[in-house]
Amino acid sequence: SSGINAEYGVRGFYEDGIGRPLGGTMHWGAGFSLTRKLPFSPHIWGLGKYMRVHHFANAGNVGSCKDELIKDPRVSVGSGLIMKIANFRMEINYAVPIRHQPDDVVNHGLQFGIGINFM
Repeated sequence: SSGINAEYGVRGFYEDGIGRPLGGTMHWGAGFSLTRKLPFSPHIWGLGKYMRVHHFANAGNVGSCKDELIKDPRVSVGSGLIMKIANFRMEINYAVPIRHQPDDVVNHGLQFGIGINFM
């Protein structure tokens, strides 16, 4: 793969958007998220009890050696809405890449995700 994949992706970047076109053989990703209950009654639409607001910071990088991995990590921040039912999680987020490289493919704005694991 030429960049960080979607499963462990950094919000604010498209799939394989970090490290293009050079790519690498190693990657890392990290995330920090603060969640809280919705600021209104959880009974609206009956879905509020499954929803939370979150604020996040994500970072990651790709490279072929340790020096490339620690040099100029990509970073994004944002906020969003999480809905978790059973083992599935849906997110709608507004992400802002605050640190990226000219060849990266950034996705500044609204993003939607559904899955089991999110960073």
